Amino acid sequence: MSFMEIVLLDNGRAIRPCGIDDIEDVSQMVISEAKRSIASDFNEKGWDDFVDYVSFDQILKRLVTGSKALLVQEEDDRISGYIEINGGQILLLFIAGYAQKHHLATQLFGRVVRTLSPSELYVNASTQGYDFYCSQGFVPLGDWREDEGVKHLAMKWENDKMGND
Repeated sequence: MSFMEIVLLDNGRAIRPCGIDDIEDVSQMVISEAKRSIASDFNEKGWDDFVDYVSFDQILKRLVTGSKALLVQEEDDRISGYIEINGGQILLLFIAGYAQKHHLATQLFGRVVRTLSPSELYVNASTQGYDFYCSQGFVPLGDWREDEGVKHLAMKWENDKMGND
């Protein structure tokens, strides 16, 4: 299975690569979900910077310069999940509120691991994402911090299956 393949999930969902025509919907979904779930992790400047970071122009720029991204598309074409990775860093991982509790984040993360076979991954976890990352085997690299108006915890994941296939 390659990173670029479309994978059909249950209930008409599909995991597929993010294309240019998806970016505006991805941006809106991520901002909406962030407002609902992690807004308290930001001060005003941090929030403004985050909104800029997930804007159409910034996502497009990252995808053109090396980021890889997958999304979950619903049967009705809504975007309900998104993961973006660059090198060994997870930049964004969001699941829309209506689509949570269906293990979509786990499926997106698993797809990245199976297709890219990273030896390790890093993430700056939000307070909302911390438990998920722990459940996937990430470990904290220190204490909670606030940098540039954003509360986060640096975490690392190591692929213990490398070379054991």
